[in-house]
Amino acid sequence: MFSGVTGLINRGQKIKGTVVLMRKNVLDINSITSVGGILGTGLNLVGSAVDGLTSFLGHNIALKLISSTKADGTGKGKVGKDTYLEGIINSLPTLGAHESAFSVHFEWDDEFGIPGAFYIKNFMQVEFYLKSLTLEDVPNIGTIHFICNSWVYNSKSYKQDRIFFANHTYLPSATPAPLVKYREEELKLLRGDGTGERKEYDRVYDYDVYNDLGKPDSGVPRPILGGSTLPYPRRGRTGRKASAKDPNSEVPGDFVYIPRDEAFGHTKSSDFLASGLKSVAADVVPVLTDAFDGNILSLEFDNFQEVNKLYEGGITLPTNFLKKFAPPIPVLQEILRTDGEQFLKFPLPNVVQVDKSAWMTDEEFGRETIAGLNPNVIRILEASLIKN
Repeated sequence: MFSGVTGLINRGQKIKGTVVLMRKNVLDINSITSVGGILGTGLNLVGSAVDGLTSFLGHNIALKLISSTKADGTGKGKVGKDTYLEGIINSLPTLGAHESAFSVHFEWDDEFGIPGAFYIKNFMQVEFYLKSLTLEDVPNIGTIHFICNSWVYNSKSYKQDRIFFANHTYLPSATPAPLVKYREEELKLLRGDGTGERKEYDRVYDYDVYNDLGKPDSGVPRPILGGSTLPYPRRGRTGRKASAKDPNSEVPGDFVYIPRDEAFGHTKSSDFLASGLKSVAADVVPVLTDAFDGNILSLEFDNFQEVNKLYEGGITLPTNFLKKFAPPIPVLQEILRTDGEQFLKFPLPNVVQVDKSAWMTDEEFGRETIAGLNPNVIRILEASLIKN
């Protein structure tokens, strides 16, 4: 009788949740192919649709819980009803820059069981970065965390609804039965089937040989790298159309496919853009030389001290020059500071923060070799070349 009363009490209960997401950054280098492209075409600033993203929420983002303990007729976990984001939570202390938290309430009863995953649909044309979902006061469980860290595009971009699983790891043999098919479907999707052309929003980890290095249709063929005899190197498969003159070669393209969640995050993107623009700015130095009344700025390094100056002080520009020419873009204003300091100043590498000569040691040389661009070139020293 007690369990029956409990069931009546729990039936119709709601589970409170908190969704944390981040808007698509107005300075999104992930959608820009190169620093040169930025300078050539201008920054790709996202318009008012992104700036007013929070005003479009509500019924534009839908979530559905999936049970990890109760199955439907097909053996898959039961799926709850659509639930939509509610009000903004401004008091969450863990929120970072550009992040927003929203409350959400899911219907729940004893027949649903314990949530182990959830579906999410984005009905907006603009993608957002989903950081997490936290369920509170789940009966018999307490708190359940879903660490997502993934970009979610418009629902029409996906063949299957985006699914996220609770922050709990299982061995394959210990995975709750109602979640097994969901996990298998997600793994199959991530592996890809070797067909179709990859798009920006894809998350497929599929590989191919390097057959897009040359331009056979323009009379500039290149040999294919990789294959059955030499399986490496490999590249991310793009699925572009084949060359007309060489069906084994793929037509090269400007878009380099990377699974969306593997692209630079907004913080790394800003750092990359800042450093890239500082490097490109070397082309501007001759122009600055003429503008600074014959103050010659050498484009060559005569000694290591001149290299160190890039990390210590950069180049000081006249204040009136910066006020006149510094663009009204935050990251560029940081590069061209309005006080005239630190122009072309690069961040000090960690290896020389303690000792400026540390990069000359054998230990650092070995570390850089191991952590280099291609550690596969390292070979075991099989014979000593030094005779005592």
